Amino acid sequence: MRINTIAILAVLLSSLNLNGQTRSIYGRVISEYLEPLPGVHIENSDNVLLGKTDMDGQFKISIPQETDSLLFRFVGMEWTDIRLKKDCDTVEVVMIYDGTYDFMSFKKIDKIRKKRFEKLPNIHSDALQKGLFTTKTICYEREFKPDKPKLDAIRKELKELSKTNKNDFKDLSIGDSVKIPFGIDTSEKRISTHYSLCKDCTEEDYDYVITGQIISKQRRKLTLNIKITEMQNYDSLEYGGKNLTVGSDFKYEMKYFDVIINK
Repeated sequence: MRINTIAILAVLLSSLNLNGQTRSIYGRVISEYLEPLPGVHIENSDNVLLGKTDMDGQFKISIPQETDSLLFRFVGMEWTDIRLKKDCDTVEVVMIYDGTYDFMSFKKIDKIRKKRFEKLPNIHSDALQKGLFTTKTICYEREFKPDKPKLDAIRKELKELSKTNKNDFKDLSIGDSVKIPFGIDTSEKRISTHYSLCKDCTEEDYDYVITGQIISKQRRKLTLNIKITEMQNYDSLEYGGKNLTVGSDFKYEMKYFDVIINK
């Protein structure tokens, strides 16, 4: 009898200890236009998926007690990174659309984004009045993150890449042999729509690797006209509505890493 009592107490203590290690977070995610967002990914700081929102944008997740930040990701929306305050168990989030800003400086883009960000508390209040949210007070912190530093870095990288491409184009001559990869880059597990010149790539790295001979060059868009000489264990490739075989030709625009097929 005494042994049974000890066993029961041990189970209860274990259960209490387990509950003490985690906590439940409830909430809802909507857009800045008060639209519930289904399928939003909710992750921790290590990008581990904790859960997703349902068709009404509602969610319930269980997280360790020490977890104090959450990341919300959804296609077409800016990623939302929040830091939970103490005793914050109801999290209601407004996500901002990832807008397109053509012909604007990075500084101006961030200025517009910040104005939209500063409207979020008012949108939260509107959602509360319409019954979309249940909490009047936001129990987490959320900071505005400018895109300019990130975009500046991308622009610098593209500028260096453009310079490299121009130098590579100058070094190539009519009659030179080049390789163009097609399809899935298995080394990085991603589908590539841009096909960069490669020296040592093989069909083990890509779906297809076509070897060709440069038959002419055009400075505009750094274009190479290429005639196929080898297709690495493949007889043909259906691409752009045209069947490519040994002897076929195509254009490769080094400026945009684009393969052009003349139908």
